[in-house]
Amino acid sequence: MATDTDIKGQPAINPNTILGPDVSKVDPFQETHDIAQAAFPPELSTRIRASLGLDQTYHELIRDISRHVTSLQHRQVPPQDQPANPKKRKLEDESVTIPKAQQNGSQPAFHNGDLEIHSIFECRDVSVQIPARKKLKLSIQRTEVDDRMAAIALVNQSTEAVEHRLQPHRLEAVFVMPVPDKTVRQNYFVVMPKAGELSSDGKPAEPMVFTMAETPVSASVTHCDRSLPTSEDDTHVSLTERALERILVPHHKRITRPDAAEFASSRPQPHRKGEKAYHVNAHSGSKEGYLYFLPNGILFGFKKPVRFFPFSAIESISYTSVLQRTFNLVIAYSEHTDGLEPQETKQAEFSMLDQEDFANIDDYIKRHGLNDASMAADRRAKAYNVNKVAKEDGVNGDAAAGGVDEDGMTELQKAEQQLQDEEDEEEEDYEASGGESDGEGEESGEESEDAEGEAEEEEDEE
Repeated sequence: MATDTDIKGQPAINPNTILGPDVSKVDPFQETHDIAQAAFPPELSTRIRASLGLDQTYHELIRDISRHVTSLQHRQVPPQDQPANPKKRKLEDESVTIPKAQQNGSQPAFHNGDLEIHSIFECRDVSVQIPARKKLKLSIQRTEVDDRMAAIALVNQSTEAVEHRLQPHRLEAVFVMPVPDKTVRQNYFVVMPKAGELSSDGKPAEPMVFTMAETPVSASVTHCDRSLPTSEDDTHVSLTERALERILVPHHKRITRPDAAEFASSRPQPHRKGEKAYHVNAHSGSKEGYLYFLPNGILFGFKKPVRFFPFSAIESISYTSVLQRTFNLVIAYSEHTDGLEPQETKQAEFSMLDQEDFANIDDYIKRHGLNDASMAADRRAKAYNVNKVAKEDGVNGDAAAGGVDEDGMTELQKAEQQLQDEEDEEEEDYEASGGESDGEGEESGEESEDAEGEAEEEEDEE
C-alpha cells in the first residue's frame, strides 16, 4: 500500500505532530474552561464557565490564575513507598503529604480545596484528655504557601479522620507544664483558642490537652520532617515542642512554660522530692484541679473546662474565706475578642488553696498589678513582659506594684484583721445576751428588796 514519503524515502512528517493542532481551530472559550476545570473544584469551575460568556477580556486572566493554582498543586511530591515495617522510625524521611480521604467519606487530615498540607511531625498513641479521653495521632502540619494554613490536628488512627484541629493564628496561647503527682516525668500540652473562636460545626472551639512522656523518642513517632533538627538526647516532649514552635513563630507566638521567677509553690512535691512544684491544688466548684501562675496569665486545669485568664482579661483578684489553713481566690475577668469591646465582668472563684502558698501567690498578683482594678485598661492596652516590675533602688517589686497599702498592711493582714474583728463582735454579742452587767445586777437586787418589803407589809396587815 502506498504511503506518503519525503524525497529520501522516509515517511512524511505531519506538522500537527510538532506544532500541535491548528491554533485557528482551537476554541479559546473551551480552552479557558478546560484550564480552569483542571485547577478548581467543579462548583467553582462551573461558575467560571458561566462568567466567560459575559466578558471575554477576562479569559487571559482566568487562564493565568488557573495555571498558577495548578502549579502550586503539582509542587507536592507524591509519597514514596513506605517500608514494610510501619513502626520503623522515619526521622530521616522527607516531608510527606497527608493521604487523601478514603472512600468511606472521612475527611483527609488537613486540606484547603485541592491543596494538601505537609505534616512535619506525627506521633501515634498520644493520650488526649480534651476534647475527649482517647488515644489519637498528633499531626503538626504546615505549608510553604500560607502560614495561616498550618494546624495542630488530632487524627483518628484507624480512619485518618481529623477529630479536632486548631490553627496557630486562632490561638491565645500554648502551654507545656509538668504533670503533677506523677513519679514518671510527663508534660501537659495545652493549646488554648482565642475567646470567641468557633469550630467547624459553629460551636465554641475547645482547647486541646494531651500528655507526652519525657522518654527517648520511640517508634510511636512515625514521621519527623528533615527540616526539624534532631539529636540523640531528644525526648517525645522536646521533639513535639520543636515542631510546635515551627508553626507558632510565624504568628509571633511561643510556647509558655512555668517559671520559678514568676511562681513556685512553697510545698514540696511528694513524688519527686527536690524538684520545684509550679502548681497549687484548688477547687472550682466541685472539680479539683491545679492553678498555674504563668508569665502571661493564670491557668486552671486539667479537667473540663480548662480555663485560662490572660492578663488582658483580668479586672482584679481578691481573697475570700481566709482561714488558718486555706483561703479562696476570686478572679474578676471580662472576655473579649479581637476588635470588640470587653463583655460584662464575671467572677471565677477557686477554693481550698493552701495557706503555705499565699505569700508567693500574693507576690505574683501584686507584681503584675492584678489586685488593682484601675489597671485593667492598661493591661488590655499593652502586651506584658515577663518580670516587668523589678527591684530598683532598694524598693522591692511589691511596693512598686502597690502591694502594701497606706496603712502598711498587706491583703492577708487586712483579711485576718477583719476576721478577728468579726470574732470579737460575736463575743461581745454573746456577753451582752448573758444579762450579767452591773446595772442588771443592781436592778435585780432592788427588785428583790422591794419584794421582801411588800411581803412584810402583807404580814402586818394580817
